[in-house]
Amino acid sequence: PFLLLNLCPLPHIGTVSPAFLGNLLVVPMDGSHWIGIKAMAQEMGRRGHGVTVVMPEITMRMGPGKHYNTVTYPVPYDKDYIDSLLASHKDVMKKSAKNFLEKISSHFSQIKKFMGLIHTTAESLLFNDSLISHLRFDAVLTDPVVPTGSLIARKLGIPTINLLRGIPCTLDMQSAGCPSPPSYVPRFFTGYTDKMSFKERAVNTLVALLEPLLCRLLYWHFDHIAYQFLGEEVGVAQVLSDSAIWLLRIDFTLEFPRPLMPNIVLVGGINCNVRNPLPEVRLHNVFWSGKCIYFLHIVPTSSH
Repeated sequence: PFLLLNLCPLPHIGTVSPAFLGNLLVVPMDGSHWIGIKAMAQEMGRRGHGVTVVMPEITMRMGPGKHYNTVTYPVPYDKDYIDSLLASHKDVMKKSAKNFLEKISSHFSQIKKFMGLIHTTAESLLFNDSLISHLRFDAVLTDPVVPTGSLIARKLGIPTINLLRGIPCTLDMQSAGCPSPPSYVPRFFTGYTDKMSFKERAVNTLVALLEPLLCRLLYWHFDHIAYQFLGEEVGVAQVLSDSAIWLLRIDFTLEFPRPLMPNIVLVGGINCNVRNPLPEVRLHNVFWSGKCIYFLHIVPTSSH
């Protein structure tokens, strides 16, 4: 529990008392999702926690870094397969002369390939008995878009800390127990705001009714994996509901407000580069003809 109190990386805080240190297992998602997880892992390691990142031998972006250890596991694909998958994805995203149905077919085929890669990677870790049996940690930091880390945390009986931007079918909000009225909270891909007309609310409600179907399409295979790995009749939604803390990479200065539970913390910008501090500003006032005129005096500060 002490480990959970010190997860958000604040640059002005140094090392932590040994009484508050713990061992953190990081189960990341590859691709752009790795950026935020890596920053968190490095910061936790810098503060003195024992951080271990578990990753496949073949990855897109993941790799060693400062202040954390890595443990790799074998996967049944090679670097050439990853490169070909990324190349085909790049081709699909380019503008082409294909008709609408052909474009839909290409996108669906690409999504199917990526989902197959995700499932294969997850199974390679979860059913690696020699690796799973040697995991001894106090908490798991993971991206729940791929619930591999959440399944491991439930298996080990330890808390889960989720770092994510969001799940398209709002499975994250559902699992966290957040109220999500369709008359107020706009759904993914609708482009609506929190102030909707009657027609927009009707469409938003229809999308909300279709979200369970989307979740089923996205996570039905993981429901099966959960049953095989845990040996109990549980789905991904129930596994995610065990999460101790949700770290959302959003901020209400850019997002529309919505009800959140107390264990949800907004950490928008956590994966952004740290910029130089703003210059020091001193306020000087000069009185003239009974009126006060203020002048701003900017004092340059040294860059870091």
